[in-house]
Formats: sequence, structure tokens, C-alpha cells
Amino acid sequence: MRRAICIVLGCLVAMSLVATPAVAVVIDRDTGFDANDIPPNGHIDPDIRSTTRKLVVRDDGGRVLSIVVRFYERHGWWPLWMRLDARGGPRVDHIVSTFGDQCYVWPKGHRHDGVEVRGNAHGFRFVCRMPARLVSPEKSIRWKVRTKVPDGSGSEFVMDFAPSDRGWYG
Repeated sequence: MRRAICIVLGCLVAMSLVATPAVAVVIDRDTGFDANDIPPNGHIDPDIRSTTRKLVVRDDGGRVLSIVVRFYERHGWWPLWMRLDARGGPRVDHIVSTFGDQCYVWPKGHRHDGVEVRGNAHGFRFVCRMPARLVSPEKSIRWKVRTKVPDGSGSEFVMDFAPSDRGWYG
């Protein structure tokens, strides 16, 4: 009897795992790498290792844009400026600013229209997630990232640009 109950329960668990729908489907992903070009200076001067732009469709049909920044050092909380081009042309469409676990996005030139979105700093990386509708993508999104001078850092801070040539990823 116990054996039969265990078999039935095992089958039910297996069926529930198979029937679980996917949470999100990645529809666009690109990663850009950056050189280890900022000399370490104690606890300052974080050096960007790579950045990834990912667009997913959730099971409810909503699209989420994520920008992931990885560092050579363990400073995922470092403040960043991200520039996004989601509509084509040579200009930046949206700005993303981070500090700690906070992430804000706004259309360029309209900072007062900024919206706080999900940010997460952990170890060597920072992730900023936002509804894609905030940037109204009309094409594959280009992006670039730079570190932001933190308060009280003095003149010793060296900014890192990713990509290093100050162009675009994507």
C-alpha cells in the first residue's frame, strides 16, 4: 500500500513539473565585453567587464528589458549611467541611472519623467530590469555604459566607458 501511494505521489509531482509553463522567453540578447583598462585603486575605480542587453517576453505577454553590468572587481553597487537607443538614429533615446540597488529610467531631456524600475546589485554585477514599453523599442536596442563619479570620491576616480571607444554595443 505504501509503495502504491509513493508511486502515485511521484507521478503527480512529475506531471506537475512537466505541466509548469515557462516564465519568460528570451527574444533578443547581446553581450559586449570591455577591456580590463582601469587600474585598481583600493576601493574605487570599478572596471566594467561586460554588459548584456536582454529582452524577454513573459508568459502574460509583457516584455522586459534587462541591462546587466559585470565588473572585474566586487563592486556591483557602483553608480552607473547607461545610454539606450531603441528607436534608431545616432542619438540617445533614454538614460538609465543607478545607485546602490536603485535604478531609474527616463527619456533623454525629460529627467522629471523618470521612473524607478527594478535594480539589483550583487557581488560583481548590477542588473536593471524595466518594462520594455518604457523605452518603446522600434528596433534592436543599442546601449553604452559608464561609471558615475560617486559623492565624496575626490579627483582620484577614473571613469570607465563600455565600450572603451565610447561607441555602442548592439
